[in-house]
Amino acid sequence: MKQYYSLITLLFLLLLTGCKKDPQEIYSEEKSGVVLICNEFYYDITLFNGEHLYFSGLDDDGNFINLTGKLADIKKQPGVLNGTGFFIDEKGRILTNRHVVAPAVDKAAVRNNVNAIIENYAQYIQSLQDSMDQRYAAIQEYAQENTYEDDYGETYTNLSEDEVASLQQEVASLKEQYMEAENLKNNVRSNILNDNFSIQLHSQYGIAYDGSNVNSWDDFMKTPCTMLRVSEDAYSDLALLQLNSKQTPSDSYVFTVDNDLALSDHQLEINQAVYMIGYNYGVALAKTDNGIRAQFTSGTITQQPDGKRVMYSIPSMQGSSGSPVVDDRGRLIAVNFAKSTGSDNFNFGIPLIRVVTFLR
Repeated sequence: MKQYYSLITLLFLLLLTGCKKDPQEIYSEEKSGVVLICNEFYYDITLFNGEHLYFSGLDDDGNFINLTGKLADIKKQPGVLNGTGFFIDEKGRILTNRHVVAPAVDKAAVRNNVNAIIENYAQYIQSLQDSMDQRYAAIQEYAQENTYEDDYGETYTNLSEDEVASLQQEVASLKEQYMEAENLKNNVRSNILNDNFSIQLHSQYGIAYDGSNVNSWDDFMKTPCTMLRVSEDAYSDLALLQLNSKQTPSDSYVFTVDNDLALSDHQLEINQAVYMIGYNYGVALAKTDNGIRAQFTSGTITQQPDGKRVMYSIPSMQGSSGSPVVDDRGRLIAVNFAKSTGSDNFNFGIPLIRVVTFLR
């Protein structure tokens, strides 16, 4: 009987450990389901007068990048973002981060910048009007200096008829230009943005697979995607793309979003081994002589999960946003989304329970 229970215990332990996979096995099996996303985008503001302003982002000082009033120009200089995504079903649906496919922009900074530009232009017009006022005053002074009265109160001028006619014509032109400038100034200031203005994001999405050759935007657009939706939850930086073909390639791995695993109370433990497959730093780091290659990085759980985030010691860079984070059995447990401030070694992921909630 004792030997019987020993056998049962051994089988139980084998059952627990037998599901674990070698890291190389996880990488080899799952890398085909991880894709490099490219998002070409620009922002569009419609002014009160119907004109448009386009820009591709804000720099570190909050100033516009590639600001223009011409649609053709911004399409030549769009913003470009790389990120990672992964297949979650056979219908070509790809899970990634919201900030990869719908990058937010500081609305207050945009409003302040636009209003500053408008006000500067209005002040420039005002400076032209001031110059017109000064010229008008100079003409009046010149005319008065050349005007006199005789002993009988009759008014005369030293100016010739041609000179008088020329000055009168200049005064009439100044008045007309002044009114045109006043109308333009008022029209310019009518476009001052209030808190209710809107910014429209225009994006195009394409993806590339592990092993594919990527040399330009056209290579990404061989596999175009459409954005289905983004999460409105502040704690769930998630978005869903879909291949335009609506069909996941037959040779691509599909990650399982496991509801039961998401609800497990003991899903993750401190110091538990976890792995991430992604495209750190986009094309620049992924590109090899054999096409782009996803990177496989490892770490451990470093903080007890709180339902809002998972913290782990997996190093990552900008392009790894949206990467799948899996446990030592290859099961999806989080979506990578942020680096801990001031550190390359501690990163945050969106826990599986929030992924499940987003996909409902």
